[in-house]
This record gives sequence, structure tokens and C-alpha cells, in this order.
Amino acid sequence: MQQQHNSTFPQWFANSRGRCHTRSYGGKPRQPGDSSAPAAAVTVKPRVDACALLTSKEIESVQGEAVKETKLTGQSTGGFSVSQCFFTLPTFTNSVSLLVAQKGEGAGANDPKDFWRDTFHEAKARKNDKDRDKKKGEENEPVVPPQKIPGVGDDACWTSSRVGGALYALKGNAYVRISIGGPSNQATKMNRSKALAQKALARL
Repeated sequence: MQQQHNSTFPQWFANSRGRCHTRSYGGKPRQPGDSSAPAAAVTVKPRVDACALLTSKEIESVQGEAVKETKLTGQSTGGFSVSQCFFTLPTFTNSVSLLVAQKGEGAGANDPKDFWRDTFHEAKARKNDKDRDKKKGEENEPVVPPQKIPGVGDDACWTSSRVGGALYALKGNAYVRISIGGPSNQATKMNRSKALAQKALARL
């Protein structure tokens, strides 16, 4: 399996990061590795090899195709150390993206547990923001609240999006995000992402 290093990922996977973060920039949620954030991302050697957290056989078991190649990138951004792997499949739209976020280095380091709390456990703040936008007459994309997924890591949530969604799973001081492609419905993608997340977390 060929491994390449590339900082650019297909846009449809970039858009599948979910829309649950309460802190926004320019009207869009900010996520580790999001190039829309004001702080510039710095390409670095990944602290964790995200491509080593899933095997070709494991991906084939849920997507029906073996991995053609992998692309690994590392970034220091938003106070996080981020490793991301794009598993390219023969049918490109079936490909899989796996991100691992850990606490960064230096004074500006952010704890993934804090990010997790802000993202998934401040429903009241999100509701207030949504109500305030309605009063202002703003027409935003409907916000679908994250769905808690039991049995994965310390905590896990599924976030829906127009292109399918993503599974976030917290373990200790790190979290993973898995997005899978293909024509399957949300429920199927959620179950497949859950199976892959359990495999990845076991190696993290």
C-alpha cells in the first residue's frame, strides 16, 4: 500500500466535518485543521501516524474495497497537533478520511477535552445562538444536533452534513474523526464509521 504525503484533501471530505461547534469564524464552525480559521496552520511531522490506525482489510470489510493508497498529513493548528490520513479506494467516492487531534505544544496549546466539551456539550449555547440568528432574520443552514453514539471510546458523537456526516470519538487526551464516502444512507455510514472508530481507537 503506497503512502504519500499531501496537505490537500478532496473538498467533499473537508465539508463532511460537521457543523456542531459553538465557536465560529466567518459564519462557519472552526475545527482543527480548518483552513478558514484565522491562525495559520503549520505543516509538521505527524505525532501519530493516522494511516497506521486502520488496515486495508478493516476498511474493505465495511466499504467493500481494499485501500489503493494512503495520504498522510500533519499540522499544528488552533493549539492542536493534528494527523490526518486519506485512504483512497478504487472507487474514489468510497474513500475514507481519518483525523487524530491531540493537545499541541507551547503556551497556545488546547486540550481536546475542552474542545469536546465546547463542541458537543453546550447545546444550550447553540440553541441561544440559533434563536438570536432567527431574531436577526439570518437564514442559515439548518443545524442538526450531534447524535450520541454509545460504545465507542470515552464518548462519541455523530454529526450530520449534506455529504453524509462524520463520527467523532474521544479517548483520553485525543479524539478521532472518521468520514466515509459512498452512496449509503446516514444510518449505514454511522454504523460503518463506528466499526472503524473502534479499530482505530484500539491502536491509539
